[in-house]
Amino acid sequence: PAAFGAPGRPMGPGVPKAGPPGPPKGRPADREPPRSEPLRPERQESKVVAPQPPPAAEEESLRCHLHRKPQLGCKICRRVYYTTLGPGAHKKDDRSKDKSMDAGRTDEDTARRRALEAFEVTNKQTFNFNSMLRDQILKNTYFKSLMSIDTFEGIVDELYQYAETAEVYGAGSTTVPSTLFCCLFRLFTIGLAYDDLLHLLESKEWPYIRCCGFLYIRFGCAPEKLWDLLGDYTLDDQEFEPSKLQPGFSVTIGEYVEALLMDERYYYTALPRIPVGVKKKIEEHLAPLPQYRRRTIANKKALHQFQEVGAPIEACLNDGEWVPGTIVQLLDTHPTRIMVRVRLMDGRESTTHLGKVILREKTRGRSRSRSPRRGRVGSPDWTRHRGKSQAEMVEELRAKQRERAVCSSGKDYARKPIGFMSGLALKRDMGMASTRLREEETYAPRQVEHRRQMTEEEEAEKRKELRDREFQDQEKRQLMQQLYEKYGTTHNAAKPPQQQSQPTVLPGEQEAEVLRLG
Repeated sequence: PAAFGAPGRPMGPGVPKAGPPGPPKGRPADREPPRSEPLRPERQESKVVAPQPPPAAEEESLRCHLHRKPQLGCKICRRVYYTTLGPGAHKKDDRSKDKSMDAGRTDEDTARRRALEAFEVTNKQTFNFNSMLRDQILKNTYFKSLMSIDTFEGIVDELYQYAETAEVYGAGSTTVPSTLFCCLFRLFTIGLAYDDLLHLLESKEWPYIRCCGFLYIRFGCAPEKLWDLLGDYTLDDQEFEPSKLQPGFSVTIGEYVEALLMDERYYYTALPRIPVGVKKKIEEHLAPLPQYRRRTIANKKALHQFQEVGAPIEACLNDGEWVPGTIVQLLDTHPTRIMVRVRLMDGRESTTHLGKVILREKTRGRSRSRSPRRGRVGSPDWTRHRGKSQAEMVEELRAKQRERAVCSSGKDYARKPIGFMSGLALKRDMGMASTRLREEETYAPRQVEHRRQMTEEEEAEKRKELRDREFQDQEKRQLMQQLYEKYGTTHNAAKPPQQQSQPTVLPGEQEAEVLRLG
């Protein structure tokens, strides 16, 4: 009867109290069932294990066709992974991620997250290059040789060795892209992390490496983030020559970055468009730059005064307001971009450029004449002079832009394109890899005959031949002179009659017999 009895159902008063170990045959109704029953787990396991083979087949059918093992970076693997877990697994995973982010992350994760947010390329298909320039780069032989370089360090080495101009095209050409732009496009195809891009911007080896970093941000970054990334470099005073066509003409890195933010074209090539609202905000930051540069030159001459900790100063904040404070530290890690850490009156600390700081007097009670224009009209003391307000500088900048739009100079127009035959004779900017590739495909190396060194006997024979040749030439000249003196009309007419009657005997000839009559 125990085999047919259901658990928890009364089996009668004649149930034995103790029996052999094993599953109980029956239990009274007033007693609670024991906590551990071996039959129920076995039945549950049998129910769960029985339908197990069909999900395995489903997992094989849902496996990603690209990866054998699931990769969290693949969206297909993520979709399969969350599908197998259940519809609410993705939300639970997101909640756990949010909790871990709130709890705190390491510096490496934060830096990686910042790199993805700040330097994500807006257009990963064309990289904001126009179609003509992109096709010219992809068809270029030098760029094809760069495809064999897969590392960031290799592209930087190419820039250091072969980049000699910041132009879009090579010297005197409108069809062959320069080394700088070929390497720039290759960096877009590789992709840069935050540390790699910072290495380009802070490079001290070659200024064109820095130009490549600035162009990477200008072409790839969103317009709203341009000033946050390039604003600190607008006052960099490192000088370099941007073009081969104008030797001796140099600009600073700050002026170069300012032109990237202000101009719509870069060497007759269209730059990515900046919206009008963002452009106006950038103009407000760029307007007082000439004033900051003049103050930077003056402050560098009096740099010892800014090295004193606690010296009273006034700092210009980003909104153009001058706030009093004291110097905490002079940061000269980058000699071309000196920064000053100041403590404001409200206790906050801020880091600003040297050109945005002026000195102020320690004591206010003493009345001293500090007129900046006394005795020097037009040249104020920029270490203590605030200059014009930001609103005035913005108005002047926009007035210059309106005047430039109406009265443009000849350099603003596109230059005449070079013909096909003239372009073939131009020198190409190619590296060693490109030269080898060209030699293997289309170039037949010229055979150079190496002359062996002459022996002493051969040199003596050669000198003897030269002497004999000179002697023969001298004899020939003498013979021609004698013939001219004998038969020349002018010379015979000028000679006296006695000299004319005597015939000239040439060497090797017999003297003619003369018969005298009378």
